[in-house]
Amino acid sequence: MKAITLPGPAALFVTGGGRDVDTARLAVEAAAGEHVRLVDERDDEIGLAVADPDNARLRVLATPADGFPAIDGALLGWRVERALAWRTTLGLPGPDHAYRLIHGAGDGLPGFACDVLGQTAVVYAYGAGLRALGHKLAEAIIGFARLRGAVVKLRARGGADSAPQDIVGAAPDERPIVTEHGVPFEVHPLTGLNHGLFTDMREHRRGLGRFVAGARVLNLFSYTGALSVSCARAGAATVTSVDTSAGVQAWAAGNFARSGLSDPRRWRFETGDAVRFLARAARDKERYDTVLIDPPTFSTARGAPWTLDRDYPDLIARAAAVIPADGLLWLAANTHDLGSLARLAHKGLRAAGRTGAIIEQGGLPPEYPTLAAQPGDRYLQICLLRLA
Repeated sequence: MKAITLPGPAALFVTGGGRDVDTARLAVEAAAGEHVRLVDERDDEIGLAVADPDNARLRVLATPADGFPAIDGALLGWRVERALAWRTTLGLPGPDHAYRLIHGAGDGLPGFACDVLGQTAVVYAYGAGLRALGHKLAEAIIGFARLRGAVVKLRARGGADSAPQDIVGAAPDERPIVTEHGVPFEVHPLTGLNHGLFTDMREHRRGLGRFVAGARVLNLFSYTGALSVSCARAGAATVTSVDTSAGVQAWAAGNFARSGLSDPRRWRFETGDAVRFLARAARDKERYDTVLIDPPTFSTARGAPWTLDRDYPDLIARAAAVIPADGLLWLAANTHDLGSLARLAHKGLRAAGRTGAIIEQGGLPPEYPTLAAQPGDRYLQICLLRLA
């Protein structure tokens, strides 16, 4: 196994608990997927890693304290077993449950993630050089979690919704039904990168129920309607779901039906642009007691690049126009780069001539562990405000 010497700061990063070594400024010669031994400037071994040049990273999968001589099935199995034990403590595994089993470096598996969807695992490899190891990881997951099979997807940089994928074990159903806190949802493990249920929102979907009983709820960028269903089940008077895709709106309507929610007078599905919808709603003097906004991090759906930092405040200002006094504004941001969501909320509300009090803030649920040495990995921000 090739040895790579890390200079002082990079070596300290690894010995201090870091697992994603940035190689952008290091002279690293290693092929994609190559297993390498990391040493410090005294030639002491500090870790075993796999090269991921697509992301300019060395993914550290073991340190000497772990006691593994190679990156192999034994190491991966040990990692999976530990990850599963934590999810079992949280009460997550079940025959039809949906949950995050592997979350990258926080589970000792940097460059990988895994969602369990009932009897199938969806394993994400975040670089082409990690794909082969992703197959071995899938085998370990199937064995330890006692699943029927897995889909291994290459989730490369660039945000494309389609990518190479491979089946390990039994092929899954195309549209299985899974549950989250007892709520049924349809998922698509074989279609694209997103299977239809963002598991990082699990606790936030349940938590919204405390605030929406009897409320008129508007959900912008509603996707497959998971947040909308949660609000409806919690007793919302009405729920309006807005998304640009007719396909996901049909998917969302199906998720409503699975929960016995079929009254079209209470549950509306509007296919179209969120900004245009808000403009029309303000013009027609529509009012919503609670507005949910979970926009894409980056989009060109309106014909021009849309980014959170620049455009989120304007969206917040437009939403404020349809929220009465004492109404709620729930905001989400899925990004590693965004500073403070509360700061953007204040900027948008100020532009609308409104003020807001933060009621609650949140982030990733406990099955999404991140390393203290890599604080930037905590990408999810949630902010709930009560408007004056």
